[in-house]
Amino acid sequence: MKGKLTYLVCMLSIISVIFAGCASSSQDKSITKSPDHYLQMTDDAGRTVVLEKKPQRIVVLSTSFLDVLYGVGGKAVGRPSSKAPQTFPAQQEIPEVGFIYNINNEQVLALQPDLVIGFQGIHDKLVPTFESSKIPVMILKMKTYDEILTKAKLFGDIAGTQEQAQKLLATMQANINEVTAKLPSQSKKIVILHATAKNVTVELDSSIAGNVAKILKLENIAVGSTPIAGDSEMTPYSLEKLVEGDADAILVVTMGNMTEIEKRMKADLESNPAWSGLRAVKRGQVFFLPAELFQLNPGIRFYESVEYMAKVMYPEVYGNVK
Repeated sequence: MKGKLTYLVCMLSIISVIFAGCASSSQDKSITKSPDHYLQMTDDAGRTVVLEKKPQRIVVLSTSFLDVLYGVGGKAVGRPSSKAPQTFPAQQEIPEVGFIYNINNEQVLALQPDLVIGFQGIHDKLVPTFESSKIPVMILKMKTYDEILTKAKLFGDIAGTQEQAQKLLATMQANINEVTAKLPSQSKKIVILHATAKNVTVELDSSIAGNVAKILKLENIAVGSTPIAGDSEMTPYSLEKLVEGDADAILVVTMGNMTEIEKRMKADLESNPAWSGLRAVKRGQVFFLPAELFQLNPGIRFYESVEYMAKVMYPEVYGNVK
């Protein structure tokens, strides 16, 4: 037991050094510090954000970002409302500023923040309001595993907790390595359907589920398809392409009311005789993935998404999903 513990500590130390080198390289390009300011960076909206001093009152408008901030040892004075339990107990006591898609600007301003962190594509429209009050705003995106690592490094710089950020990164990578080390040599073909009450589309490898599949070396039959205009993560659904690709498994990510989604899927998919002829359907290899791991960004819990999909695809290796 002692030997295994020593080995794990050594591996985490090595990974920490590797990530530290990567972080330094990334910071040289996009993050700067100088005697004139605490930190300057270019956010994912292409905006230059300057922090004159270390932020003491951060308001985070996305739960995923909040988990990353607390994961690296940072703190916030405001958070989005959420029906799900908080990852860290200390988050429960943070004042709420409304749900992620319906932020209450007045509640944010009342907290007198010295930094607001919003999600790109959702909170861009709030920037002028906060900037007019001289509040720095970072607009960030986070879908893929690499983007989660980048944000953890950034939040470590913001909170001044770089060492704890490196420990988090090392732990995350060690957890994922533990899963991928057991992957069978023979890969499988998949297709990832994104189902809502309005339509069904197909996810590419830039989506959360697509990125997880890529880490697990699964062959996404949709890769290379033309994305939907304005959405780089999706391509239009085509039963003909599903038949042509004949995937080993069909993974379904849902968003919205399940009753309405099931009606949509029956109308768009199951009503077509070709659907029942798909190999995955005939073998019962159609799986609905949990929204909290594949629709919502899992953030520092990304390894749980990797582990979950591994269990779905290779239960003989990883065990069945509970």
